[in-house]
Amino acid sequence: MVGPPNPPDLAQAIAAMLTRRDEQAALLREIVEQGRVQRYEHHQQPAVPGYEQFLSTQPPLFHKADEPLEADSWLRTIESKFTLHPYNDGDKTGFAAQQLRDPACIWWDNHLAMFPEGTRFTWEQFKEAFKAHHIPTGVIRRKLTEFLALKQGNNRVMQYAQAFSTLSQYAGYHVDTDEKKQACFR
Repeated sequence: MVGPPNPPDLAQAIAAMLTRRDEQAALLREIVEQGRVQRYEHHQQPAVPGYEQFLSTQPPLFHKADEPLEADSWLRTIESKFTLHPYNDGDKTGFAAQQLRDPACIWWDNHLAMFPEGTRFTWEQFKEAFKAHHIPTGVIRRKLTEFLALKQGNNRVMQYAQAFSTLSQYAGYHVDTDEKKQACFR
């Protein structure tokens, strides 16, 4: 009976993480260069936006979140940057991963190391893994509960509208149409 392989020692794990980081950087350089070549060869066709265009949107860096909602806010901001240009789904993960720093980058490197070399992640897979690690589901459930219990009370309408708007991002299907949103607001 053959047991599971021995886990790599610390030096091997660090070497694997550094190799993956180098591979990611090379892949991004290749994507950027392909965009340049494509624009040069096909100047009549608009080029697929690349990393340079993504960086021009001034995406924030993510180091770590002292509060889980900071991680959620970063993810929402990155997604909003993706709406500015028609990025390929596969590029989104690489672009977002390049915005990770320090503990967040180490987390992503460790996450990648759990999969066969060369595994490519979709944007949905990245978001799912990011949320699972940085945003406990209990926090999102708590925000949904806060939203569902929200009342104007003694607050001014503007204060209530601000709280409603902030919490509605966690309400999902409760506010996925204008009709539902109006009903919840009332």
